[in-house]
Amino acid sequence: ELGEKERRIKELERRIEELQKLQSQPEWTTFEATAYVADCDGCSGITKTGYDVRNTVYTPEGLRVIAVDPAVIPLGSTVEIKLADGRTFKAKAIDVGGAINNYEIDILVDSYDKAIQFGRQAVELRILKEAKR
Repeated sequence: ELGEKERRIKELERRIEELQKLQSQPEWTTFEATAYVADCDGCSGITKTGYDVRNTVYTPEGLRVIAVDPAVIPLGSTVEIKLADGRTFKAKAIDVGGAINNYEIDILVDSYDKAIQFGRQAVELRILKEAKR
């Protein structure tokens, strides 16, 4: 009987651990996503945080560059994005845009054609590491 109680306790501890892991995972939120290029009319190619993106769409850490509303996602935050087709990638919020408000993001791409092809789509986003506001 003692063996049965120990087995049940171990099972309950395992289930508690699983639930704690689930709680600690950031939740997905729906955002409206568009794409932008660094050399648009009126763009400098330098992000709000001072990073030069004229020759890259990646941060020095290898994350994609996104523009956000800093009231929703603080600048410097690392996020994971799930596109409509199911592909996921990690990105860093290091830019802002005049037309980016609330639950909207702009993903930096390397050509105008890619930006047009991306269009406007609903994506899922979760903050992996939130920067201080």
